[in-house]
Amino acid sequence: MKRYSAGSWLQVVGIGHAVVGAVAYRDVLAGMVRENPCDSVPDRGDRATAFWFMAAAPTLWLGGRLLRSAEEHQDVSAQRAVGVALTAVGVAGTVAMPKSGFPTLVGIGGVLLRRSLRG
Repeated sequence: MKRYSAGSWLQVVGIGHAVVGAVAYRDVLAGMVRENPCDSVPDRGDRATAFWFMAAAPTLWLGGRLLRSAEEHQDVSAQRAVGVALTAVGVAGTVAMPKSGFPTLVGIGGVLLRRSLRG
C-alpha cells in the first residue's frame, strides 16, 4: 500500500488556492490584465489582496513539490521543518481568519510532525 504523501496534498492545496483565487478575484484580476499590468498593484486594497492571494498558489505548489522530494529521500529533518512551519502558519491563519483554508495547513503540518517525530 502506498503511503500518504503530504507533499502531494500541499500541491493540491496550491492548485485549489489558484482556482479559488481566480474565481473570487476574477473581476479584480481581469481589470489588472485589461489595463497596463506594470506597476498596477498598490500596497493596499483589492488589487494587493488579489495579487498576494494568487502569489501564494505557486508557492504552496512548489513547497509541496519540494516536500515530496524530502519524503522520497526520507529527509526527516526537512519534513519536520515543513511540519513546524505549516502548523504555525496554519494556526496563526486560523486564528485570524477562521473561515479560510488555513486549517488545511494545520492538518498537513500535523501529519508531518507526527511522522517526523516517529522517525
